[in-house]
Amino acid sequence: MSSSCIEEVSVPDDNWYRIANELLSRAGIAINGSARRIFV
Repeated sequence: MSSSCIEEVSVPDDNWYRIANELLSRAGIAINGSARRIFV
């Protein structure tokens, strides 16, 4: 299983950020707000 790192450049008020955050939270993945990176 490979690991990827996505650099998150959106701000929390951005619609795409909210959509992505909702989908990821449903999948059990939390966005690390301090590091601004998502490890999948």
